Amino acid sequence: MDKLAREFIMPGGSAQAAADEERRTANRVTLLIRPGKLIADGREFLCVVRDVSDGGVKVRLFQPLPDHEDLQIEFDHGERYKLQMVWQSGDQAGFLFAEDVAIDRLIAAHHGPHARRPPRLNVAVEAVLSTSGLRTPITLRDISQRGASIECGGWLLIDELVRIECDLLPTLHAKVRWRRPPRYGLVFEQTFRLDELAAACSRLTPREPD
Repeated sequence: MDKLAREFIMPGGSAQAAADEERRTANRVTLLIRPGKLIADGREFLCVVRDVSDGGVKVRLFQPLPDHEDLQIEFDHGERYKLQMVWQSGDQAGFLFAEDVAIDRLIAAHHGPHARRPPRLNVAVEAVLSTSGLRTPITLRDISQRGASIECGGWLLIDELVRIECDLLPTLHAKVRWRRPPRYGLVFEQTFRLDELAAACSRLTPREPD
């Protein structure tokens, strides 16, 4: 690990030394401040990516990571990278990339013109959906700040307003955005803050992604 990566990833490193080295090494550390997702042995955790270098990444956590054998990070452009945890202190953590990363390509993806998808957590949660003339059990299959997908035995219409209730989440009001019965995609009437979603999802049952 080079000098800049070490100072970047280790807590208490010299900010001035990192800045001096950065000027000599063509911006190998970049401030991102973007949402992301950590996957620890299949369990998913929201985070905020704060800095990234060719050596590793620093993030803000919303809950401590459990002990794990396999760890990956998924950025909001959809790519995943294997990580090794170096330190965890409060809501901050530093990681090394376990494999070589094309840092210029990673940064370009974050600043490119293509729309980025909010982090989406895979879950398996039983709930009840209510709409005009229908009250039926459903399974919540994934959730993001802006929406969710569900499995529902009833027939829902595009743009239909629905209410979802379960013991582990606040009542959700949403509109049907797409349908491929029995799977439906919903957009929330009121979005979650990232920390609110992280707290809510810490109580949910995770599932393996499709």
